[in-house]
Amino acid sequence: MMIQSNLNTSNYQNSINHMKATEARHNKASREVASGKKVNTAADDAVALAISQQIMKQSNSLKTGSNNISYGIDATKIADSALANVTDSLGDIQQNSIRAMNGLYSESDRAILQEANRQSVETIKQTINQAKYNEKNLLDGSAGDINIFTGTASSTIKEADAKSVIAGLENFDVSGDPNKISLDALDSAYSGINSMRSQIGATANGLESAYAANNNTAENLDAAYSRKIDAEMNDSITRMKSSGIVGAAQNMAFKNQMDNQANLVDKLFQ
Repeated sequence: MMIQSNLNTSNYQNSINHMKATEARHNKASREVASGKKVNTAADDAVALAISQQIMKQSNSLKTGSNNISYGIDATKIADSALANVTDSLGDIQQNSIRAMNGLYSESDRAILQEANRQSVETIKQTINQAKYNEKNLLDGSAGDINIFTGTASSTIKEADAKSVIAGLENFDVSGDPNKISLDALDSAYSGINSMRSQIGATANGLESAYAANNNTAENLDAAYSRKIDAEMNDSITRMKSSGIVGAAQNMAFKNQMDNQANLVDKLFQ
């Protein structure tokens, strides 16, 4: 009787252990199917989880950096568009000034041209004052250098002071002697604005390149994360179904084992 009892106890414990192992496999496969991930906890694969979290951190940093870059790109577009309008206004001033240098024009004609130039200068100043991004003026020299953190490095939108560049036009006058009209102030303004546009264009190109590089790297990191974490759904579903079937069979066998044990006990005490 003691030998039979020991054997039954051993068989009982073995059955329990097998059932727990099957249940663990089934639960793991079920989590994979439910979450779409093969690593849901450190117990599944501590190393893979740690690596995947680091990959995700890097990817998120780059994606946030891309958002920063996109804001910088938008700011450069606003600044360049405003400077394009300034260039157009300078073109109007140049045409009026060249007309005023014609000796056949009368003083009243040149006074009209001077007034048109004055209005163009006011338009330029208004354009500069309205060139803003998130209430930060981009062209009046008040913003200083603007740092754009890209997620791994930094890009800088250099200070643009268009007000200083066009300051010489404040006293630019074409209403006097046509032989004494000088275009130096206008040429200086043209040169300064063109230089500023070139700088902004180079910055915009750099930001565009950084944006593309960020997105490409983030995409590759996401793919690496997926390889580490994502479940092979066909395999997970197969293992879930298989362990479910095995578990049901083990439960039935365990029930039969317990029933047989109970019947044996009943016979012994009859």
